[in-house]
Amino acid sequence: MGLFTRLDRASVLYNGMADRLGVGETQRIDQPAGAAAYRSALLRCSACAEAEACAGWQMEHARADAAPGYCRNRGALAALRVE
Repeated sequence: MGLFTRLDRASVLYNGMADRLGVGETQRIDQPAGAAAYRSALLRCSACAEAEACAGWQMEHARADAAPGYCRNRGALAALRVE
């Protein structure tokens, strides 16, 4: 799988996970160093070996309190959640 294909899939998975955790798009982009943090999150996601599990998890969960334990962005997404 090529780099751009992996990044495209990572974008879909990361944004899907963020949506399920209640992290709005503005929170993802407007955080301190927003563009750099978003880019880092996508790169972490694109390097994950659990993409299929993540896609399946997202199909089973419309909403969640936390990302699954294997999520490489679990901590970053938790920090962005607004309660």
